[in-house]
Amino acid sequence: MLKMQELEKIVTKFNAGSTAAKEARVSVETPDGTMWDIKKIFLAQNKIIGVRETHRVVIKIATEVASPGAIIRKL
Repeated sequence: MLKMQELEKIVTKFNAGSTAAKEARVSVETPDGTMWDIKKIFLAQNKIIGVRETHRVVIKIATEVASPGAIIRKL
C-alpha cells in the first residue's frame, strides 16, 4: 500500500532536477505486464464507518492511446 505522502516524495524527487521527468508520460503497469494510461486522479471519502483511512486517492486508468514501446531500462 502506498500513502500519498510517499507518492509526493517520489514525484518531487523525480522532478527535482530533470526536465525529462517533468515531461514524461505516466503509465500504470499491471502484474501481467499490460501498460495503461492514467485517465483521472481524484480524492474520495470512504463511507465505511470505523475504517483507518477516511479518504483515498483514486487513480482511474484507461487503455493506452498510443503504445510507447518497450522499456529500455529503469532510471
